[in-house]
Amino acid sequence: MLVEFVGQSERDSDNPQGDPSRLINCYRELAGTGTAWLKSVLGMEPLTTLPGTFVAAMGNVDDALYAVCAGRLYRIGSDGSSDDLGAVEAGTAAIAGNNGHVTVAAGGRYFVHDGAVLTEPQAGAFADFGSVDYFDNYTVLTERGGRRFQWSALADPTDLPGLNFSTADGRDDNLVRPMALHGQLVLFKERSHELWYNTGEAGANAFLRVMGGVRDVGLRAHDLIVRFSGAAFMVGSDNRAHLIGPAGLQPVSTPPVETAIKLHGPQACVTYSDEGHTFCAIIFRNAPAWVYDVATGEWAERAHGPSLAPWVVSASAMLGREWVVGSTGGQVSILRRINNDGAVPLVREATSRTLYLDGARGVLREFEVFPQRGLAASQMALELSRDGGMTWTLPKPRPVGPVGEYGRRVIWRGLGQARSINARIRWTDPVDLCLSSKARVVV
Repeated sequence: MLVEFVGQSERDSDNPQGDPSRLINCYRELAGTGTAWLKSVLGMEPLTTLPGTFVAAMGNVDDALYAVCAGRLYRIGSDGSSDDLGAVEAGTAAIAGNNGHVTVAAGGRYFVHDGAVLTEPQAGAFADFGSVDYFDNYTVLTERGGRRFQWSALADPTDLPGLNFSTADGRDDNLVRPMALHGQLVLFKERSHELWYNTGEAGANAFLRVMGGVRDVGLRAHDLIVRFSGAAFMVGSDNRAHLIGPAGLQPVSTPPVETAIKLHGPQACVTYSDEGHTFCAIIFRNAPAWVYDVATGEWAERAHGPSLAPWVVSASAMLGREWVVGSTGGQVSILRRINNDGAVPLVREATSRTLYLDGARGVLREFEVFPQRGLAASQMALELSRDGGMTWTLPKPRPVGPVGEYGRRVIWRGLGQARSINARIRWTDPVDLCLSSKARVVV
């Protein structure tokens, strides 16, 4: 008989025995033949470390990478160099561009770097800024703790005319951040969001709300939204994960994801892509990240180190053709297929659903998996649970190899008696190893 390491993590913190299946630091990829393989996530290769303890924001402006860390703005080069461009403000931050300028809203203040100097423009309609984005040659700023938003002069983010503002008053809740999506300006609020458009007029008449453009789902927190090519991903005020496309919000979270949002408190959303997959991750301070694969519509988990600690990244952006993430400790890393996280092993783990052995206790004679590899000698370990994933046997390691031998079978024998089993496969060696999602069980 066959048991499958399923397409996504299903383990619910509220009911771990209901379905213990998990994919950690790996995801399912469908081959053209319909065969499914488990593939490793990208590892983190250190690029630089910024002074401070927290990368608050990252952004790509005119093909250059910028980051806010510990109340300062940095420009980061592909060689790992970092230029300190000046002091901003500590706290929640966002980075955008505008015709060669880098704009930053940080800690309630607004800053502009023109390529040479960092300045703080004179405030227009209000002076307490929540966030910033670029839309149709305007820099748009939201009011922190309020419902007003203002916009710059056309193509000049240093000029904030006092009359260039409006109020997002479709619902009685405050603004969280603006975001340009699908040719519209989306104003995300605490419990709702509004759609606005560029009228083509100048000055104070530049923006109007779309007729009927008020939706009753807001943004849970400033850092819980991320934009990627053609869409965005967010955690809403309804404690659900959503894709945001041209047709509006599409809920994509599963009950286990929503349990994690409820119990662990999401800190940030980040995105990256690899070989046709776009990944959107919800980061938690005290639990592994939940990662949504837009290509397959499936969830997996991302963790750090042998203990599967939380993946503590806080922001992502592109540098050239590669994705970069910032994390606690000021660390900035490039995501590459290196099969480790810096000096820390990248632990890949797949847990199957429960396989019931015809309701009777039987002898588990063989368990066989099918890796595809041959680049370097490595090993993987098998653990079994006979109580729905609550307790596990000690790891039983087996070699995978030798070098150059592809499609080798890896078999464990004499595994004892059971009425039901869950299998957990773990591999940690820094080699690129794909594993068939199906395993063979002989009773």
